[in-house]
Amino acid sequence: MDTKHLDDEFEENVNSSDKAEAAADVRDEADKSADVSHISSFHKLQRGFTGVFVHLGLSAAKVLARISLTLIKGIELLFTELRDLILALLKGIWKLIKFMFSPFKKRMKLTAGMQRSLRKAKKEGRNAYAKELFKCVCKFLFDEDGMVYTAFNYILPIVSIAFFVAVVRYGSGLEYGLSVECNGKEVGIISAETVYDEAASEVQKRISYTDDAEPIDFSPKFSLRIISDDERISSAGKLADDMLASSNSELIEASGIYIDGEFIGAVRDTEPVEAALADLLINYKADGVVRDVSFKNKIEYADGIYLADSLMTEDEAISLLTSQKQRMGTYVAQKGDSAVVICQKYNMDYSRFKLLNPHIETECREGQIVRVTETESYLPIRYIREMETLSFLDYETIEVETSSLNVGSSAILVKGEKGEKRSSIEITYIDGIERSRKVVKSEITKNPIIEQIGIGTYTARPDSPSTVLMGNGQFGWPVDGGYVSDTFISNRNHKGLDIAAPGGSDIYAAGDGVVVSAGWNSGGYGYFVMIDHLDGYQTVYAHCSGLYVSEGQNVTRGQLIAAIGSTGDSTGNHCHFEVRYLGMCYDPASFLNTVDAFKEDDGKDD
Repeated sequence: MDTKHLDDEFEENVNSSDKAEAAADVRDEADKSADVSHISSFHKLQRGFTGVFVHLGLSAAKVLARISLTLIKGIELLFTELRDLILALLKGIWKLIKFMFSPFKKRMKLTAGMQRSLRKAKKEGRNAYAKELFKCVCKFLFDEDGMVYTAFNYILPIVSIAFFVAVVRYGSGLEYGLSVECNGKEVGIISAETVYDEAASEVQKRISYTDDAEPIDFSPKFSLRIISDDERISSAGKLADDMLASSNSELIEASGIYIDGEFIGAVRDTEPVEAALADLLINYKADGVVRDVSFKNKIEYADGIYLADSLMTEDEAISLLTSQKQRMGTYVAQKGDSAVVICQKYNMDYSRFKLLNPHIETECREGQIVRVTETESYLPIRYIREMETLSFLDYETIEVETSSLNVGSSAILVKGEKGEKRSSIEITYIDGIERSRKVVKSEITKNPIIEQIGIGTYTARPDSPSTVLMGNGQFGWPVDGGYVSDTFISNRNHKGLDIAAPGGSDIYAAGDGVVVSAGWNSGGYGYFVMIDHLDGYQTVYAHCSGLYVSEGQNVTRGQLIAAIGSTGDSTGNHCHFEVRYLGMCYDPASFLNTVDAFKEDDGKDD
């Protein structure tokens, strides 16, 4: 029994072991299947990415291949064109060489043929040989392809070119000029016709001096010719002298006098004339310190040949050049002009001025027409006078809104002042009369001060115009509305002014300053605000129901700072307003002006 039991138990254990192994095998197979499935998915994904990269690689390779083929084709085309160009060039060179050596080739063939003919004739006998030799020499030298003909074809172009170059070099080395012929006679050689025009103009200037002289018609003829070594190109002045010399008029050698390019006459000697003009400048009298004293016109002297009729003596020339004449003119009076001032401007005698302007006593109206005489010199003298002037610069006026004034009122906050400017000027005078002035340097020595006019914006005022306070207006009415319910001192040593108004009414700062205290006061003021106006004055606003500012805050006149209340020792809604100076209380009514606050309404009523 025991053995059988043991066998059964062993068999059962073996079976259970087999089952466990089978189950384990099943699990292993399942795990393997899962791993295989997982690996298969991974492989599929890997293959997908690989396919994408392969496709991209193939596309990139195709693009690179196309680019490479394009470059290769371009290089091939370039080398093909270059090769064709080189071949064409070589062909051209070869043709040129063949063309150049073709006569020599023909010469060699001709020589070979003549050698054969001579050998053949030599066999026939001496006479035949001599005859053939003469024939060959003639053919060698004078035939169409002979030496003489060939040499002529080569040498003639070279000789022609050399001849042309020699002619050009010879021609370029020659100097050409324009020959001027007047009255059948050559009077000079010039470089251009413009030179003749200048000379003809100069000649007519010299002739036109005399009233009865008629212009001379030279009827010039021009021709181009080569200038020899001993000939020279004539200037306009030299040509003018030669043209006058070719005429039949009586001529002299003298020095012409020109004023601004216009010929006025000729003198034998210019030294006396120049000395007289120099003395005139040296002795010229002018007021003040002057410089650059000179004649207005340009004076020139030119030696040359002139008509005898244009000659004047040195004294006549001096008398003409230094002469003066009077002419009538008009002047428009400027601001500040007087009879004396105008006489000084025009160097007139006062008696002469009164004779021309009997209706003018002393002063002249601005814009008035005044008759004057001007001294006009034949040669006006110009000079420059330097002066320093002081001029005033007007100031600007601007309007500035300010809460220091009540609405509708205005006052000058900053008084304007004119500025000053010093200028260095140069005044140009001609014959003592001012013609122009130029500012050389200017400097502002004092800047103008802008005038500021304050336009009031302060709106606080009593309820009724019947509240009349005639103070200096240093401080503004501090409440929006209200009335005076108790005065300063009154019957109880009152330190301020009580302004009654409904509870919650606005209280404003009476002036600019800094809040030095804002809060509760246990001494009877209740909620209060104290402002220091930084000039020794302080204002106090007490019994407030609310405060809108804090200690240390900057405030401006008319700024909302608190609300009317009845806090502290108070029996009704009001603002206890104090004005203190250096700690002492003063009557606020002396600093308030309610009359100005109602001026705007008075204007509207009118």
